[in-house]
Amino acid sequence: MLFTRVAPQRRLIMPLITIDPIAKASIDKAIGLQSVDQWFAAQLAEGFETPGGWALGLEASDVSLLTGNYVLSREAAAQNLQIPPIIDKAGVPHPVTINELTSIMLAYGQYRAELSVEYAARKYAVAGE
Repeated sequence: MLFTRVAPQRRLIMPLITIDPIAKASIDKAIGLQSVDQWFAAQLAEGFETPGGWALGLEASDVSLLTGNYVLSREAAAQNLQIPPIIDKAGVPHPVTINELTSIMLAYGQYRAELSVEYAARKYAVAGE
């Protein structure tokens, strides 16, 4: 008999607890964006694997360094000078020809662009902005 009296009281307390739908949506959005940012960070940390099997970094600083290397290499090749090597994520230099470097840079640029598009699409899907 005692238990039947407690149960109705418990039912009266539960309806008093409500969740603000706007606050919940804001929290869900923040969690979703954090998840997308973590996914992107993981992709950047993984890097880009070249046909030779070594990895290149994908951070903005890596893109800048590789682009600078490519510009320098094109000038060096035009003047019949030695092309600077590419340094991979492990710090290992890799000598390449200008044709190899061009092929790597085209694939690298395409991969990085596709990654950025995917990141933007995931953010938009969560935030709608």
